[in-house]
Amino acid sequence: MPRPACSAWATAIICALTACTGTKDSGEKVGTTTDGGVVAGDGGDVGADDCGPNAPVVTDGPWCTYPGMDSPEGGLEEVPVLRVGVDVHDDDGDLHYRATRIYWDQDPFGKIDTDTAGIKERSLTLYSDRICEEPDGVDVGDKIYMQPDGWEYGADYDFGIQVSDAAGHWSDLAVITCTTPLKDGSEP
Repeated sequence: MPRPACSAWATAIICALTACTGTKDSGEKVGTTTDGGVVAGDGGDVGADDCGPNAPVVTDGPWCTYPGMDSPEGGLEEVPVLRVGVDVHDDDGDLHYRATRIYWDQDPFGKIDTDTAGIKERSLTLYSDRICEEPDGVDVGDKIYMQPDGWEYGADYDFGIQVSDAAGHWSDLAVITCTTPLKDGSEP
């Protein structure tokens, strides 16, 4: 199934607000540009390779929650929001920096083709200054702002989430089928 269609204007706004940067293979490392965008294959956080070679492992989830209505940025119209999250553990302890990828498609079969699915990426973000001492990430995830021209409200979609540690090692994709919020942001 192709990625959900959006107008050029909607795509520009969504990408500006969510750091859309395209797709990467699951084995690629991740880093950031000076403006916070995700960059694949550059080695991740400086010094993080010293923590070890392990990728985060999903220990609970994924799950979807319904935070209600929210605006992706001040001054923009509020839209329904869905949040996708997981708990992760990393033996290396390098979850002091982490990034997420959330994929979706409207074929709710419990699996996602990451080559054709929609994607939202959150670039590496500092969560702690305790380098190599953050083995657990509780409720790691992100919000998806359900713009009316790109989503069907109250419909089943598959959502997948991956989490990267500071060294750019990505967890396996965890997939869940969730019903999108209703037009008023409420849980279906």
